[in-house]
Amino acid sequence: AEREVLLREVNHRVGNSLQIIASLLHLQANSTTQDDVKAALTNAMGRVAAVAQVHRRLYTSHDLKSVLLNQYLEALLEDLRRSAESNKMSRLTLKAEAVEIDPDRAVAIGIIVNELVMNAVKYAYPDGAGPIHVDLKSEGDDILVSIADDGVGLNVKTDPRSTGMGQRIVSAMAAKLDASVERDPSHGGTRILLRFRRVPAAASKSARAAVG
Repeated sequence: AEREVLLREVNHRVGNSLQIIASLLHLQANSTTQDDVKAALTNAMGRVAAVAQVHRRLYTSHDLKSVLLNQYLEALLEDLRRSAESNKMSRLTLKAEAVEIDPDRAVAIGIIVNELVMNAVKYAYPDGAGPIHVDLKSEGDDILVSIADDGVGLNVKTDPRSTGMGQRIVSAMAAKLDASVERDPSHGGTRILLRFRRVPAAASKSARAAVG
């Protein structure tokens, strides 16, 4: 019981510290007049907020070993809505099933969602704002997260989304999840599909070994 109290206190303090950093980045982004600097700071803020939200979830959770991914993503998207300029995320929606996951993987998923949503905001609608949909659901032993827009689409040869820092971060976090990241070619705009096992492969092997 004492250990749990200490862990909650650590999560509370870490979450608060990260939230302060995210707020400072937000203030700095609002104070600059350079669009590229503003975008970089806003992206950094989202990455920090994605980590902070996990610690805030753990502080208020009864279970320190897992996070409800649907609630976490809802809070993360609300953070993004509050940080957005004008109405660029006014049509950002989430449809999510209740999915429980360990904190480390929740962080990786949150960072991926942040990157893909920010990419959609920047590139999908050159003339304004439009709908961006985040979807979370279970498919057998897999979990599927999709981020979709109805915008101009993605040309992998010329689109900066396929070569920039965001793509490298998405690839690194997907590797951490042992996940696949694919573009849905049948979607009219851009739809990115993130698929990973509900239980990590290493954990599944350990469980089978214990049973054997």
